Amino acid sequence: HYFIQSNLSHDVKEGRKSCELRCRRKRMRCSINGKAIAAFATFCTVLVYLAVGAAIFQAIEETHERDQRSEYEKELIELLGNVDEEFQKELEAPCHMVEVLQASPNMTNSWTFAPTVIFCLTVVTTIGYGYMYPVTDEGRGFCIFFALIGIPLFMACLAVYAQHTANFIRWVCKKLRKLFGGKDEVNEKVQQVVTLLFCLIVIITFSGYLSYKEGWNYFDSIYFTFISFTTIGFGDLYPQSEDTLFYFLFVFFIVLGLISLGTVIEAQTSNFSKFLNFISNTCECMCGKCVTVEKEGMIEDGDVLRNGNGNVEEARA
Repeated sequence: HYFIQSNLSHDVKEGRKSCELRCRRKRMRCSINGKAIAAFATFCTVLVYLAVGAAIFQAIEETHERDQRSEYEKELIELLGNVDEEFQKELEAPCHMVEVLQASPNMTNSWTFAPTVIFCLTVVTTIGYGYMYPVTDEGRGFCIFFALIGIPLFMACLAVYAQHTANFIRWVCKKLRKLFGGKDEVNEKVQQVVTLLFCLIVIITFSGYLSYKEGWNYFDSIYFTFISFTTIGFGDLYPQSEDTLFYFLFVFFIVLGLISLGTVIEAQTSNFSKFLNFISNTCECMCGKCVTVEKEGMIEDGDVLRNGNGNVEEARA
């Protein structure tokens, strides 16, 4: 009876362990699926927000742009109508040049849907190239409202995908360490190097595409890419291509670049913070303000402490 009972007890324990393991795996799968669904839902929300914003900006600004063009054309026709036919042909070209030069920048950048989506992206990413901007009071007012909601929404989406990117890079590092016979533990420095390489690949690829598409030299393409990924956005360079594939790739690389370079900058910020803390602690020790504990454990009343000058002090609560 004792033997049977011990076997039954052993089987029960094994069954419990197996059940717990299955439950843990199930919870892990549910957690991964939940995070993936949340990331996809956030991405879709940002896309819908950009599309709706672009439609509203287009409705506001395109009407104003069309009215401006009609006024310029009307004034040009009236101007040319007051001269004879021979002189009119000679004046058509210079008058058109004057019209273009006097027009606002929005007159040469049509508020069609695709460019307006890019404009909305530059608002929520805070890049703000300045090549295109609202000129009506309604458009400017809506731009303020759009940015107040869009910027934190996009930053939240960026944080989610940056975390997923970091997890992916950590997984790649683990696989590389296993491949070369290392341990499963991921070294922080190795992870930072892999992240930097990933960022460089994105920058080099996007710069090469811009150089091919726009006819820029490669240095100008790298300059524009870096200025865009860091959200500086001077606007001194801006691509002029208007095909659908270019717009899609432009949005894709801008978002991917913000994630990759943002991860690199965050890591470097952490390194600089550690370095500054090290300098601060070193300076305090040199000034005799640091305190070292001679006993292990928590500091309590009566513990013997030694400062940077070697003087012994008694801890007081």
